[in-house]
Amino acid sequence: MNIIWLISREILAWPFWWYSYGWSFWMKYWGRWLKKQGHSLALLVWIKNIFVPMYGQRDIWSFIISFVVRLVQIIVRLAIWLICVAVTLIAIILWPLAPLMIFYYLYILYYGGRK
Repeated sequence: MNIIWLISREILAWPFWWYSYGWSFWMKYWGRWLKKQGHSLALLVWIKNIFVPMYGQRDIWSFIISFVVRLVQIIVRLAIWLICVAVTLIAIILWPLAPLMIFYYLYILYYGGRK
């Protein structure tokens, strides 16, 4: 009798956990992941040093070449970071929809898509 009570309590408590603590936990996790990706890409360092010549050479061509190289690096790194943001937003949006999608697919599996 005790095991039936524990299982039924977990089944009833699961939706409350999923839409409250579980969702907030994963939102914090994805936020930390996004911040870690930003630090890994060092985008702010590249932006800060965009006008600094590479290798300490101070002629005009060194400024132009270093500016172009850093600009390309900034664009590529920003694109990678924006992809990470998109993945994060998709994960956060899909989290509350996941159980509903599972139940929908089980319904389709059981009834075969007929009305």
